[in-house]
Amino acid sequence: MTSWFSTFRIRLTALLGGLSLLLGLGLAAYVNHVATMRLSEARGEILDGITRAIAGALAVDLREREREVVLLSESPLLMEGSLGRHEVRQTLNRILQTHPYYAWVGVVSSDGIVQASANGLLEGANVQQRSWFANGLQGAFIGDVHEAVLLAKLLPPQAPNEPLRFVDFASPILDEANQVRGVLATHAHWTWVADTILSALPRDSDVQGIEVLVLNAFGEVLYPYQAVGGLEIPLRGMPQDGHALVDWGGSQRYLTSTRQVRTNTVTDLGWRIVVRQPVDSALEPVYDLNRTLLLISILAATLFMLVGHRVAKLFSTPVERLHQAAQRITAGDESTHIHGESSVKEFNELFSSLQAMTSTLVERRQTVEDINTRLEQTVAERTAQLRTANEGLDRLAHTDPLTGLRNRRAADGRLHEEYLRSRRSHSQFSVLMIDVDHFKQVNDRYGHEGGDQVLQQVATCLAHSMRETDFVARFGGEEFIAILPDTDLSGAVQVGEKLRRILNEVEIAPVGHVTASIGVASSVGTESSEEMVIRHADQALYRAKRAGRNRVESWPQS
Repeated sequence: MTSWFSTFRIRLTALLGGLSLLLGLGLAAYVNHVATMRLSEARGEILDGITRAIAGALAVDLREREREVVLLSESPLLMEGSLGRHEVRQTLNRILQTHPYYAWVGVVSSDGIVQASANGLLEGANVQQRSWFANGLQGAFIGDVHEAVLLAKLLPPQAPNEPLRFVDFASPILDEANQVRGVLATHAHWTWVADTILSALPRDSDVQGIEVLVLNAFGEVLYPYQAVGGLEIPLRGMPQDGHALVDWGGSQRYLTSTRQVRTNTVTDLGWRIVVRQPVDSALEPVYDLNRTLLLISILAATLFMLVGHRVAKLFSTPVERLHQAAQRITAGDESTHIHGESSVKEFNELFSSLQAMTSTLVERRQTVEDINTRLEQTVAERTAQLRTANEGLDRLAHTDPLTGLRNRRAADGRLHEEYLRSRRSHSQFSVLMIDVDHFKQVNDRYGHEGGDQVLQQVATCLAHSMRETDFVARFGGEEFIAILPDTDLSGAVQVGEKLRRILNEVEIAPVGHVTASIGVASSVGTESSEEMVIRHADQALYRAKRAGRNRVESWPQS
């Protein structure tokens, strides 16, 4: 009994449809593979950029907060006299008003009693059991995030459905004999971290499903609070620095990027930034492309099946002749040719149709190649856009937005380069720490806008007064840094005197004239580290301040 599938019409229809469908599915699989790899890499680099921006911003913030507390603890106001004086409390109030993320700032005597604090909070309280006090007696200290204990009932909550959480900063207060008098400490609101993270995320991060996690040194979630204690961090497949596809339990897969927060502070908190995006969201363009290709494949298969059915119906008569010709060819008669020069009309039409079908296949292959070319071009364009965005982020991360000079982060990088170069070439470099005198009075009298104008003009004077090989940056607040390659201490002192005279003589709106105190230090021998040169320049700067300002001091004193 003859099967229904044995007819030429059905078999030709099934063959053409099946081949078309297989071609379409193979194309879809190939495009899916290539597009998935390239888009995953592009998305991963985007997440890496976000991770680097957040980690860098938090590292800079932690270093700045630590430095602020250390500088405040070294204030002459705290070196002698009672720590509970009215002047001390007034200073602490001003600090709290100018630092929006500080929840509490206070001065504690060496016996653990709060002597003075902003707004009088916790004055007279015993804080001996607080870790920040015990560590603050020993040196500069940063405490990991914790919930409020003493201040929980005294301060309003910062975020709904979330308890008050702080990061502690502390530094010892020393008298002129270098004896510990007490501790200056601040509690910074944890919302500072949340604001920093939100500022680094793209506007459509919620739509894209991008999430940011902050982990402590033990891998526990610190941010967001909703995930604290409830989200298990996978250990397998998690990259140290970079991105990878990671299984987060069950069927959840995320494109995940991580980076350590390298603060270079006395206390290393060991924080790690984790940015993740669901694979479905990251690869949504690939899924859309796959659906389109699958639809095209089905439509093409349907079209080919209809064409095959029609061809088989109209040209079944010459099949036998084609079969006989095929038998002759199989027998080795290579001189047999299949051509359309025949009196049989159906054979000629079949030949024409076969030629047309071949042309169609060639056209489809060309279409596929065009699709691949456009896809590669699109990926290349996206990669170029990503590279441009990363370069822009790098410029933003290394430039001070107010003065246009390089910022603290760029200065740290340049200082490290000069240190390595001096080690290789056995040369000497110098550092100038430049601080605008009485800058607080400028802010008090002319407002922050006037203070900003002064800083901008001072920055312009410094930039125009340096050699092309020198490096000048805003170090923080009213403090600037200049790095002088191949310059010994005496040469650096001369440069410092030149800068001091220029700043003293130039007309600076709106104040008229300003002065600056300058501390100078140089690398001496292979034992000098970059941190030591900065520290020596800071010490020289403080000596210039104590000696009456508007002067240049060096370390060692010349």
